[in-house]
Amino acid sequence: MWVRSDSDFGALVRSERKKRDWSQRELADHVGVSAVWVSQIERGKPTAHFGLILRTLRALDIPLWAGKLPAQTEPTESPVDLDSLVEP
Repeated sequence: MWVRSDSDFGALVRSERKKRDWSQRELADHVGVSAVWVSQIERGKPTAHFGLILRTLRALDIPLWAGKLPAQTEPTESPVDLDSLVEP
């Protein structure tokens, strides 16, 4: 899934959370935030601390790839190692 907006990111988080059959509270516990924060992110909240976004991606085992791609192609480079970016 390409994430191009706040609402795209929220939809991705919700989808991945539900695949794991986690409640918002369970995801919040994994990330170290409140269930309200998870709810706001899933609804497309436009502001969030980047570190918390990275922790959310890590909790859901979602790889992060950044870079310019030719039109309509899949990434060919390795994803960013979130473990090296996020403090445990």
